[in-house]
Formats: sequence, C-alpha cells, structure tokens
Amino acid sequence: MSYQDEPSPWRLEWSDAMSVGIPEIDAEHQHFIQLVSELNESIIARMELEEIKRCMQAILADAAAHFAHEEVLLKAWGYPLAREHAKNHARITLALREIMAGLHGMAEYEWIDAGLKVKQALIEHILNEDMKYRDYCCASGGERITDECSVKCADGEPRQSS
Repeated sequence: MSYQDEPSPWRLEWSDAMSVGIPEIDAEHQHFIQLVSELNESIIARMELEEIKRCMQAILADAAAHFAHEEVLLKAWGYPLAREHAKNHARITLALREIMAGLHGMAEYEWIDAGLKVKQALIEHILNEDMKYRDYCCASGGERITDECSVKCADGEPRQSS
C-alpha cells in the first residue's frame, strides 16, 4: 500500500457513532463532514486562499441551512432544549464567521488551526448536543417525530409517529 492510499488524518469519516438515527439529519451531517474534510484537505494541500475561502463559504452556507432545518424539526417535536440548541447553533455560526473573516490575515500555518477548530466544533456538536435530541426522541417512543421523519434508536428499532 502506498502512502497516497492511506487515509488522511485531516479527513473526517462518517461513523455510526455520529448517527442521530434520523436519516434526513444524518444525510445533512454527512454532507457537512464532507465539506469540513474538503476544507482541511485544501489547507493541507496548501491551496490558494481563495480556495480555502470557497470551502469555508460552503461550510457556512451548509451550516445555516442545516441549523435552520434542525431547529424547525426540534420545535415541531416539542424538544424542551430547542432554544438552547438554537443558541449553540448561533455560537457555532459566529465562530465559523470569525474564522472566515480572519483567514485573510492568517499565515498559512494558522489555517491548520482554523481547520481543526471547524472540525472540532462539528464533531463536538454532533456527539454532544445532537445526541440529546436523539435520546429525547427515542425516550418518547417516536411520538415526537413527524410523519416525514423517523428515528432509529440504540435498540435498533425504528420509531416513527403514528
């Protein structure tokens, strides 16, 4: 196996541990992970600043759409931590915007730190905050889930509202 065939430590890979059990949200998370991986691969490949900015802009746009969608679902489900979750989204969005704004003045080696911050924010949010609503939906027996969405709980059983 050549060096080029080895997986990059900068690339995020989806795993079942990241799944909230809600297919439409998992698909959005997978896309977000792909965008963050592209950002980090662009940084490591020492792409031009404009390419790094393009990647960051794609992440910002994707985050905005995903966060808005997730917040609508959480509100519809009556999730008791929906307001707190939305505040977390706002904090992440602000952090992403600050990183984007600071890219121009950063030295190339600082881009690595910026890319790692983006990656960390995503993973921490999914594994900590998003798992809270997954657990809430599972505890409700799926009664909080809309007809358009189902959740697969830790017991492997899909739940969907009736």
